[in-house]
Amino acid sequence: MRCTKCQFDNPSGMNFCVECGTKLTCLCPRCGAESQPSYKFCGQCGASLQAGAPMNIEPPVEANDVSGHQSISVRSYTPPHLAEKILTSRSAIEGERKQVTVLFVDVSGFTALSEKLDPEEIHQLMEHAFERMLNEVHHYEGTINQFLGDGIMALFGAPIAHEDHPVRAVRAALDIQRTLAVYHQQLHAERNIDFRVRMGLNTGPVVVGKIGDNLRMDYTSVGDTTNLASRLQALAEPGQIWVGETTAKAVELYFHLQPLGDIAVKGKVESVRPYRVEGSRGVHGRLEAVMEHGLTPLVGRERELALLKDRFAEAQASRGQVIFVQGEAGVGKSRLLLEFRRHAEASEVRWLTGRCVSYGRHIAYLPMLDVVRELTGIEEADDVATLLTKIETRVRQIGSHLSWTVPFIRTLLSLDPGDDEVATMVPIQQRGRIAEVLSVLLTAISQAQPVVLFIEDLHWIDSHSEEIIHLLLENIAAAPVLVLLTHRPGYEPPWVPFF
Repeated sequence: MRCTKCQFDNPSGMNFCVECGTKLTCLCPRCGAESQPSYKFCGQCGASLQAGAPMNIEPPVEANDVSGHQSISVRSYTPPHLAEKILTSRSAIEGERKQVTVLFVDVSGFTALSEKLDPEEIHQLMEHAFERMLNEVHHYEGTINQFLGDGIMALFGAPIAHEDHPVRAVRAALDIQRTLAVYHQQLHAERNIDFRVRMGLNTGPVVVGKIGDNLRMDYTSVGDTTNLASRLQALAEPGQIWVGETTAKAVELYFHLQPLGDIAVKGKVESVRPYRVEGSRGVHGRLEAVMEHGLTPLVGRERELALLKDRFAEAQASRGQVIFVQGEAGVGKSRLLLEFRRHAEASEVRWLTGRCVSYGRHIAYLPMLDVVRELTGIEEADDVATLLTKIETRVRQIGSHLSWTVPFIRTLLSLDPGDDEVATMVPIQQRGRIAEVLSVLLTAISQAQPVVLFIEDLHWIDSHSEEIIHLLLENIAAAPVLVLLTHRPGYEPPWVPFF
């Protein structure tokens, strides 16, 4: 059993930690009651206390009471790479006032469900639900700071700081909604259980206190940041995601939001104006966001724009070009490239965009997946049969001799390759062939019309995508292809010596 003080894993049968002497107690994953290490089931609610539980949780609290000063422990269920980030940067975090986005997730009708099912069934059901929630929160580098018995409370932007924490939080909420919808279908089909969640998000300031070696963190909410997120979650209908007005303003370019008008909220004198999240707008990059938001005049970039146009003319003449655009966030890279895109698209160019995102360094091929989806016309809502048809059709249009690339494209999109030889390849060989396939496809497309491959925010790129770009750059010397790469200072492109 793991000690809650020093995190040492003690042998079974111990009543005190053999490392630090602390009395060992087991917290029920359902009701939070303390039990002896030797107990198999909770004496308060009957939930299983066996070692199969996925997390060591704090005693639950009512969502509406979570405000002000809170003590949280996240070490036991935080992925190692996130835990390392928190501990490495804690000296800079402690005592800071930070802007964060708070997410509450609550299981609708949990009390009625508890009365209907056996305690052991409830434990297993919630165990699988928590696992799905945690995966999505951690994917966007959020942290879980409370388990509420029938839900969670998560923070984005603290203790790990991110400039886009509202967007991350809403994406996590949508992914939780998506994965739990599948879980709902499974439970309904197998056991006739109606399992739905509602979510509330709000953005505002908190002050971060001391962070211990076990990742126990104290924080103080400033204003009603946390309370409003909790109230919005309580007001949402099952299956819905509600966000506060501050969060809505920060994410409106990236998601479809439905205004809900003025709503009176308990504990607040003035009414609030929440929004319901209807889905993603398909806008992931800054360039698309600029296009959606409207344009400011382009000032003082005539020299850079002229250089881009000149290099594009070279690419049109089948002399492949590579351009790096470096600059700090907010200096106008997206505005400059939007102006260049307008110029390029007037010449019948094929513009393909791959987006690197701050949470995507460990997601293989992330920007290349964007490129493949654009090439094949794949939509987010497409089912597997539609995906397979679109891949085969598009590859055939590019060139019938390229049919050998289809199994690798399917593999890249996490589909069955449909080819035993490809399926049994060792990973390093498979990666090499996928890089070859994308290079071949892009150069083949360029024979029909010039191609601009735009990879945005290279400083967040994954290593597999770097390999693909390296191979592509070796093959475009005599092709009408311009590769356009943006990044912030500090990132060193690994291909620069190649030029």
